[in-house]
Amino acid sequence: MPKNHDQVLGVGGQGVLRAMELGESLGRGAMGTVYVARVRADAPPGTPPKIAVRVLSSRFHRDPAFISRFYADATAARRLQHPDLVRVLDVAEVGGRHCLAMELAAGETLDKLLARTGKLAEPSLIAIGLAVAGALRTAWMQQRLLHHDIRPQNIFMDTGNVVKLADIGLARTAANETGHPLAHTPVSDAHYTAPELALGARAQDCLGDIYALGATLYHLATGAQPFGGRTGPAVFQQQREVGLPWARGLNPALSQGFCAILEKMLGRDPHDRYPAYDTLISDLKTLAAGGRPAEAAIAEGLSVMTRPKSSAVRILAPGGTPKSWQVASQKTTVTPPAQTHHHPGWMTTPVVIAAWVVAFLLAVACVVAYVYRVDKQQQLDEEASSRHQQQQVEDAADAAARSKLAEADDYARRNSTDVAGIVDRYERVAEFFFATTAGRTAKDEAAKWRAKLPK
Repeated sequence: MPKNHDQVLGVGGQGVLRAMELGESLGRGAMGTVYVARVRADAPPGTPPKIAVRVLSSRFHRDPAFISRFYADATAARRLQHPDLVRVLDVAEVGGRHCLAMELAAGETLDKLLARTGKLAEPSLIAIGLAVAGALRTAWMQQRLLHHDIRPQNIFMDTGNVVKLADIGLARTAANETGHPLAHTPVSDAHYTAPELALGARAQDCLGDIYALGATLYHLATGAQPFGGRTGPAVFQQQREVGLPWARGLNPALSQGFCAILEKMLGRDPHDRYPAYDTLISDLKTLAAGGRPAEAAIAEGLSVMTRPKSSAVRILAPGGTPKSWQVASQKTTVTPPAQTHHHPGWMTTPVVIAAWVVAFLLAVACVVAYVYRVDKQQQLDEEASSRHQQQQVEDAADAAARSKLAEADDYARRNSTDVAGIVDRYERVAEFFFATTAGRTAKDEAAKWRAKLPK
């Protein structure tokens, strides 16, 4: 823990956190609980009358390396100035708890907006993409800060359609990312986590955040959360093996240009994504102006978003004759027959001709039906195989969740006085196995034990 971790770093060198009174809770996340706080009259000049205060969960207190990084990142975030960033005002230890004071964002988070509207229109999506990408660019260029938790819940739509990205003060500094990941690092939402980070790679640049922003825009554009697994492992398996449906298939109002930008942002390999925020911002601005994105080029199959299968197009030569026919006619010399064969008159009657036409159409229909049935059966077999594999992953995740819950229960029985440690273990199970029965049980147990922590 840094020697000066208890020094107040607030506005003007004075303490915002020393001049506030906590109010009601706004919600709880992996890092702790966020409260509304009223600022007293003795607060530094220019401090808003109400602020948001995140009180760090007590489970992090036993990790000096994490606390040290928390103060370093919050201090770096406090130096940032961007209209689309929720400002960090202060960080300090108050009453034995580590606290982060932030600007209180007005409006509603995008997940709540999405719940009301179902999908967002493309102009709004472009505006959100530009605002968040610009804010992230500032954080990266000025302080080398990464966000690591971009999702609709962390983006506000303020009054006047002003976009605000929250929780930049809880980001990890790339310069500090040496060695193995620190203990107690919260797990970001698996649905928006880049494939390489899901496999345990350390984030060293902004490409993971670009993927997370792409996944967020995909969710806002289609109304469908990226991948539907109930656990982190299930989501990561779908990410590797299944892929996301083409966004325009779920929202036909989207342009091909916007879908191309999404496809580039969601590159499976980080080197296939936009290399920097500048190129992404340039493409979004071009699209907003009615142009065609210049940088959104990625080979088919290299993105987690899959393109629709294009139907074959027959090339026609001038005059409407298929080119293959035209070429064949140029190479073939037709010699008139020496004798002319005349069909019997009954074979050319309208009834017989109609019968031949009907027979031909029936034959074509039988072939089409057979091909359709074979393709449909193949599709059903593939879906059944995919469901079977998915069920195996879900079963393995359920078993792992039950095992981890049993370990937490055993620790609670043997160490009933270590309340913070018990809460820590239950919360880890709840975070990673968020939609399993064991995960929900762990969440309830964590809440029960958290109530026993000293206030």
